[in-house]
This record gives sequence, structure tokens and C-alpha cells, in this order.
Amino acid sequence: MPRAKIWGIIAVLVSAFLFALSIFSFFILPEGNFGFFSDVNLMNLHPLTYYSAAVPLGLISLWVLATGFWIGWVILSIKVVPPMPEIVEKKDNSKIKAFFLCLITAGLAVLLVYGIYVRNFWALAIPALVISAVILGAVFWVGMAIITTRATLPVNKN
Repeated sequence: MPRAKIWGIIAVLVSAFLFALSIFSFFILPEGNFGFFSDVNLMNLHPLTYYSAAVPLGLISLWVLATGFWIGWVILSIKVVPPMPEIVEKKDNSKIKAFFLCLITAGLAVLLVYGIYVRNFWALAIPALVISAVILGAVFWVGMAIITTRATLPVNKN
């Protein structure tokens, strides 16, 4: 087996295991009772320790939310040419969806900043879980691409 496929298999297995472990530890292990998370008191941490983790995580999350807001804003503010008469019958809901995208991303950004300010555990846990899932999903996807791609071209047998 080629070395690239071995690395692909390792990437798939490790990323799938880490994602399953994070889902297990957050949602299955507590058996639906998240009370032990309420025992986590981030106020006991030194401010430098807390903000050294919260600021990068908050900035990444705010960047993603700002990108979503920007996409919604562009859709809302763009001037489009009126469509051809044969497709006018179709209802265009893009402006309504863009408005809600802007509203939701702005609301989530405010909640995130407030949650980090009051040192809420979930304000850090949810973005960390989502960012980890996206990164592990990307590693899984790259591993699958490596596994399913042919390493060499077929040899012409004459």
C-alpha cells in the first residue's frame, strides 16, 4: 500500500475518533444532564489564563460571524437588473433570507462577546466544538480524498 494512502487512512481514523470522542464527552457521557458543566467556574481562572484562550477563540468565531453578516449585507444592498419577463413569476426570497442572516449573525456576535465577558462556559464550549468539528471534518475529507484517489496512472499493457 502506498505511503500516501496509509497517511490518508490514519487521518480518517484519527479525525473520526476525535470527533466521536468530543460528541461522546459533551452529549452522551453527561446522560442528558449538563449539571456538571455548571460546576465549571471560569471566574477561578487567572484573567490572563482565561483571556489567552477566550480571545483567540472569540476572534475566530467573530470572524466567521462577520463573514456571514457581510454576505447577508451584500445580498441586501446589491442592485440587480430586473429579471426577464418569463421568470418574473418566481418569488425571490433572497432579501428576506439575507435580512435574517444579518440579524442572526449580529445577535450571535453580541451573545458571544457578552458570554466571553461574563466568562460563561458555553460561550467558549460551543464555538470550540463547532470549530473542532469543522477542522476534523476537513481532515476527514482530505483523508478520504487521499484514500480514494489513484496513486499512479494505469500502466498500458501492450
